[in-house]
Amino acid sequence: QWEEEFFEAVDFLREFKVVNGEYFINEKIAEGKRVLAEGAQGSMLDVDFGTFPFVTSSNTISAGVCTGLGIPPQRIREVIGITKAYCTRVGSGPFPTELLDETGEAIRKAGNEFGATTGRPRRCGWIDLVALNFANMINGVTQIVMTKADILDSLDELKVCKAYKANGEELNRVPFQMNRMQIDPVFESFEGWKTDISTTASFNDMPQKMKTYIEYLQNFLKVPIRYISNGPGRDQIVSV
Repeated sequence: QWEEEFFEAVDFLREFKVVNGEYFINEKIAEGKRVLAEGAQGSMLDVDFGTFPFVTSSNTISAGVCTGLGIPPQRIREVIGITKAYCTRVGSGPFPTELLDETGEAIRKAGNEFGATTGRPRRCGWIDLVALNFANMINGVTQIVMTKADILDSLDELKVCKAYKANGEELNRVPFQMNRMQIDPVFESFEGWKTDISTTASFNDMPQKMKTYIEYLQNFLKVPIRYISNGPGRDQIVSV
């Protein structure tokens, strides 16, 4: 059975045309075609700019389009940064805003933050704007899509990390080798909107407390948040 399926798969693959990817992609761009490249993993796992040694083995930032696909830098028109409305991390590594309490557990359950293959629980915490600013900078992010905003619907209070405190000093930058430092987050607090937003189709109809939260994030990051997802459905995305 396995042998039969294997050769069927080989025959299927033979139907595809093998091309030189660098030429193919650049020719399509020259023809005015749009090319969308999706990065893998988060920016803080980048082998060069992430929280070494707790990183992956490749470049996960937007420059990976150049080194991985052969697209020249000047061809990149837009860099869309994708971030959750809160933070998660898989495995070891620094996580200044991690929640090791019932709030973190509530976010994990509501967001189904478990490994797709292993089922391992992901670490959850408040959104970290220091790390997000760093990611925006090294990626050249031009717009942001914020996912899983609905996961915060039931929380009474939301917190946003706006700075770090280390060695008695307040920092607004990600420190070099932050895994060797004791870092405490400096938070800004917001009232939760306590409203089910999963069926809200327009940003104008969103709760005012949520709008206040989004406005603060945009002003801090100085990058527009263009879309917010409020559920897992393909149609559950709201233009800001």
